[in-house]
Amino acid sequence: MSVTRISTISMNYAQALFDSFEDKETIKTQLGDVIDTINSSYDLKAVLINPSISYSKRLEIVDEIFNTKIDEKILNFIKLLIEKQRICKLEEIFQAFNEIIDKKSNRKTVEIISSIQLDDLTKEKIINSLNKKLNCDIQPDWQTDEKIIAGLIFKYDDYIIDTSILARLKNLSKQ
Repeated sequence: MSVTRISTISMNYAQALFDSFEDKETIKTQLGDVIDTINSSYDLKAVLINPSISYSKRLEIVDEIFNTKIDEKILNFIKLLIEKQRICKLEEIFQAFNEIIDKKSNRKTVEIISSIQLDDLTKEKIINSLNKKLNCDIQPDWQTDEKIIAGLIFKYDDYIIDTSILARLKNLSKQ
């Protein structure tokens, strides 16, 4: 889980996208594919964000690549981002869109960091406990970091709950 600040502009585009479609999963899948395609080609990305290349040429390229692969509304959304010089914000808009879906679905993505790889039973217990405490459906993002020695670190929204030995040692050294 990467913690990225999302601009107000990106949130507004994401909200408009969310409000425009019934089938949110189609948007999620197709926009994810568009982002993967753009990121897989440095040249394509450079062309799409370059304002010195004519708007009509960039639209022609987008049509050629995505016309038969994505919904027409999503294609028009991509074209709008190109027109408004916001195509460079596409990943941020996509992240904001996913956050809106999670919020509406009462879901939270929680980054859970442990010092060792946890077994499935332990993971299940942790998720069940978090589901109860946060009163929502948890989407875990499991990470390992040997530096924390033992314990767990939970990161979600603007919160970090650090129960690691490393944090306790740091707290002792401050006293």
